[in-house]
Amino acid sequence: MSMYTDQTPNARYGRITLRIWTVSNGLLLVGVCAALWIFARRANSRSIQPNTSFGFRSQHTLASLHGWYVAQRVGFHFAAVAATIVTAAVLGIVVMAYLRRLHPMWIMLVPIIGGLVVGLCMIVAGQRADRAAVAVEKPAAYTSDTSSSRLVDDGERGSALRATEDSKR
Repeated sequence: MSMYTDQTPNARYGRITLRIWTVSNGLLLVGVCAALWIFARRANSRSIQPNTSFGFRSQHTLASLHGWYVAQRVGFHFAAVAATIVTAAVLGIVVMAYLRRLHPMWIMLVPIIGGLVVGLCMIVAGQRADRAAVAVEKPAAYTSDTSSSRLVDDGERGSALRATEDSKR
C-alpha cells in the first residue's frame, strides 16, 4: 500500500469508518422503509387490530372500528411513501457525494438529516391518520341515531379492545 505525502498512516481508517457509517445508516433507512411497507400492507388487509400499543392512536382513531382501520391505512401508506422518497433522496445524494468526491461531511450529515426527515414524516402521518378518522366519523355524527360505537380496553392481550354501544343520554 502506497501513501501520499499529505496522508498520515491512519488516514485509511477514516475512510473505513466513513464507509461503515454510510452503509449502516443506509441499511437502517432501507429497513425502516421495508417495515413501513409491511405495516401498510397489514393496514390494507385490516390485520392491525385496534389496540393501545401499536398503530396511529388518538381519541379519534379509537372512537370506532371503521375510524381505526381508515386511520391505519392512511397513516401507514403516507409514512411508507414519504420514507421511500426520503431514502431514495438520501442514497442518491450520498452516491453523488462519493462520485464527485465531495467533502466527507456530506456523507456524515445527509443520513442524519434523512433520519430526522423520516421522523417528521411519521409525525405528519399521525396527523393525517387522525384527520382521516375524524372525516370518517363526521357523517355518522349527523345521523338521527344517537348511539355510537366506541372502543373499550378489556385488559386482555390478544383482544385488547372491543366495540361496545354507548348508552343514550
